[in-house]
Amino acid sequence: MISEQEIETMIKQELKVETLIVNDLSAGSHNHWEIEIKTPEFNNIPKIKQHRKIYEILKEPLASEAIHALMIKSSGTEN
Repeated sequence: MISEQEIETMIKQELKVETLIVNDLSAGSHNHWEIEIKTPEFNNIPKIKQHRKIYEILKEPLASEAIHALMIKSSGTEN
């Protein structure tokens, strides 16, 4: 199990975030998450590379299955 705050902290340590919304979609089990992120570091970066960066940041909770499912909505600040 992982908390919303832990996910936010992990992402904010790696990216300069303009907007970050983390939602628990699992009805209390804290293992299905939705992340909406807007960062200038994603400007002119293809979606697949944006998502790979998020997966890289969250690799430990994903590997341990603390995060079982992840939906990502990402964009740069110019998009």
